[in-house]
Amino acid sequence: MVWLRFVLLIVLLPVGCFPFSGLPKWESRDFSLPRSTDTVQYGKASWYGDKEHGNRAASGEVFDRYAYTAAHKELPFDTVVRVTNLDNGKRVKVRINDRGPHVKGRVIDLSYAAAKSIGLVRSGVADVKVEVLSTPSKRSESLFISLYTVQAGSFRGRAKAYELKKELSRVTDEEVRVESFAFEGNTYYRVRVGRFKKRKDAERLRVVLRRRGYAASIYVE
Repeated sequence: MVWLRFVLLIVLLPVGCFPFSGLPKWESRDFSLPRSTDTVQYGKASWYGDKEHGNRAASGEVFDRYAYTAAHKELPFDTVVRVTNLDNGKRVKVRINDRGPHVKGRVIDLSYAAAKSIGLVRSGVADVKVEVLSTPSKRSESLFISLYTVQAGSFRGRAKAYELKKELSRVTDEEVRVESFAFEGNTYYRVRVGRFKKRKDAERLRVVLRRRGYAASIYVE
């Protein structure tokens, strides 16, 4: 019965008696990312800025690799988001001022400064969580779904913008709105028409407005 007492001793020993430090971090991590929502997005992030530094971003402002900004395909310009690196838990707040990333499978491109603050520069790419903190957009649809609009004009003067709005309201059944935005110390007024989930619908409206003599262009909201 000696062998039986030995087996019972092994079974009854506290688990803590055996050295076990758990799985390494990279092995224990769940690689299936949670589902995205209307204000939260999961995916891969990268960074950019070496070649783009000093050039114009898609928003029109000068791109600065040392500013805390980012490029996103759908989020409206001046939307502020918090980006969490899921590999190390580090977080950073950035403002959207550019369009991208232009690589399939990535959801956001951070400036060099923002990427460095969350340990993304060396790895180049990481899984992240993107949370919308504030946005100038008034739309009710998910901010992570592309909406297209047609811009018919941009003015320094508010009166001219509303004059164009009144004019356009007589030639289209789509919503015509005036949106103000600040840029480099000045306030501008954009006249935009409609919101479309499909680019081809925005393209049809752009063609109609162009034929009527308006300098219409398509923008992502």
